[in-house]
Amino acid sequence: MKLNIFHLFILLFWPVYCAMAQDNVNMKFGKPTKEEMQMTTYAADPGAEAVVLCRLTDVEYAVQTSSFLADYHEKVRIKVLKPSGARFAKVVVPFQRQISAGDNVRGLKTNGMSLPKPDGSSNSYFEGEGVSMTDGISDTDGDESVESIKATAFNLEGSKVVKTSLKKSDVVTTKIDDHNYQTEFTVPNVKEGTVIEYEYTIHSQVFWELHDWFAQCEIPVVFAKLDMNIPSYLIFNIEDHGIQRLTYTCTAGSLTFKLDSDPLAKHSQVRTNHYVYVGRNLIAMPKDDYVWNVQDYCAGITAELKQYRLPGMGQMDYARTWEQIDEMILTSDDLGIHLNDRSPLSKELKDAKIAEIADLRQRAEAVFNLVMSKVTWNGKYEMSPAATSETLKKQGGSNADINLLLIQSFNEVGLTAAPVVLRTRDLGLLPYNFPAIRKLSTFIVAVVMPAGANVYLDASSKNGYLNVLAEPLLVERARLVLKKNRSTWVNLQKLSKSQKNTIINAQLAADGTLTGTQTTRYEGLAAMNYRNSKGINAFAPDVTEEIPFTRKGQVEGNTIKICPFPTVIANNPFSADIRKMPVEFHSLGTHRVVVNITLPEGYMVESEQRNTTVITQDKGLEGRILTTTGNGKVQLSCQFSINKIVHSEKSYADLHLIFDDVIKYTTEQLVIKKM
Repeated sequence: MKLNIFHLFILLFWPVYCAMAQDNVNMKFGKPTKEEMQMTTYAADPGAEAVVLCRLTDVEYAVQTSSFLADYHEKVRIKVLKPSGARFAKVVVPFQRQISAGDNVRGLKTNGMSLPKPDGSSNSYFEGEGVSMTDGISDTDGDESVESIKATAFNLEGSKVVKTSLKKSDVVTTKIDDHNYQTEFTVPNVKEGTVIEYEYTIHSQVFWELHDWFAQCEIPVVFAKLDMNIPSYLIFNIEDHGIQRLTYTCTAGSLTFKLDSDPLAKHSQVRTNHYVYVGRNLIAMPKDDYVWNVQDYCAGITAELKQYRLPGMGQMDYARTWEQIDEMILTSDDLGIHLNDRSPLSKELKDAKIAEIADLRQRAEAVFNLVMSKVTWNGKYEMSPAATSETLKKQGGSNADINLLLIQSFNEVGLTAAPVVLRTRDLGLLPYNFPAIRKLSTFIVAVVMPAGANVYLDASSKNGYLNVLAEPLLVERARLVLKKNRSTWVNLQKLSKSQKNTIINAQLAADGTLTGTQTTRYEGLAAMNYRNSKGINAFAPDVTEEIPFTRKGQVEGNTIKICPFPTVIANNPFSADIRKMPVEFHSLGTHRVVVNITLPEGYMVESEQRNTTVITQDKGLEGRILTTTGNGKVQLSCQFSINKIVHSEKSYADLHLIFDDVIKYTTEQLVIKKM
């Protein structure tokens, strides 16, 4: 079959035309379109307070005399649709300073990352690329800076578009800590109907790290594009993620440059990998009480340096496997090499004769109590510990500071203790497809026991117990780091459960007065949270609370109506018709309430007796309701169990139903009538 010119044109250019028509995005900044200025609602999300019309992020690498420079060029256009949307005029840009390639685990000083000079002549760096470099990339400390900030508010006044630009004096830079800073500005004259445009560039000498990029935010996004042109010497593991996925291409490219150090040198080229990620019509991803970190489900990318390749040197692998990361942690200057140091509390441990305690769990408990009597946690989760002698001198510190002291003290009394590294839940999940050393944020302590019955502890669990950890630490993937390739993954979510058992014994009088005692036993995480809320200092598996009470019911002739239950669930947090994100509970747990009531003589229960079990298909959540009567008594019981922390949005209808049933049963009135 022969193709005429028209058919050939259609085959070649129709896909391109369709893509252009589908985008229909104004990518020219500085002049919003008439449609953008007159826009009053976003059809895909009519309730949106604002919408990102276009976001363009370009990542460009430049070759310097002794290293690379990564430039992140950011351009954003937002339409404000409601008065509350004016808050998006405030822009905060985080950046880093004094970052070393060796400080690659949130400040932990490791020996696994180095970008040394190649052997021999420095010309071998770009040998065959038409350029020589005079210095090696041995200086791997780097700073970032935020520059070229521009921001404008466009408002429609009558038929005229009025522009209000940001002043340089309105830009403020703040130091967060030794390494983290932020630049902040607020676009002026923003109100309902405004089109906001802003742009800036982050100059980054930290070329071995790629910034995480998220296409979604708490308002909908019409179009977002990430364009990265990375020299082929830097090979990154890149993981894209999200409920809505990005389209993606990777092609071969090139980078043309000229070294400033040699004005006579000709322009040269370096081969690159050119990545383009595009997101279209992305839904809003606002903060949610039942999601620890919304960005876990946002469309975006996460990257980690895999290899560093230089001509004349071959490739240098960087943390290809978790086993390599284990070794980097075990040899780190501030953690690994000090794990087996003598504890500065060795004398106190010896005087207390803790090493003589035969039961290993009791020995571990005794060590924890002694150490925590000397120091106080400052509320911070960190990865890099201070010297333990300094921690004792200051009488406290971060969980990392105290946990290193715990490890040394456990080892001092004949126990085997090791760090368990993780990323706290509020910071998001670890990547699944590649090892990511810079994503680790802290470590807890494992006391290795026979038959795998390990004990896990953390400085933040002072009022808890063995294997009771604070909720931010309850991650599905934590890594127990041991020598001789014996490291293993640990699911901490199955470790700490919250158990709350309430028994109410009461007597109902004919005048509708219910008098009795409410006894609640808290176990595990529930016990730790209860003690913390009451200011009780104790390290124990449980705690009991007993409360006498009197409650008045409603009397209507020979009928008494009263709600006998305390609050089991205050309200249903899943009241929306649909949900687009999974549900993440804080922990596994069970809340069980049993109410025993002795009725007035001659009275009996008239209410419908309910015996019901509601449960999700995967048995991750269940509610059990039971009513029994006889011999002048009634027993009502309700049990609500969370058997699985993360629930898919597909289970949302079941969650909604279970919460509704439990709330209805525990808030409805019990009807008792005189016979």
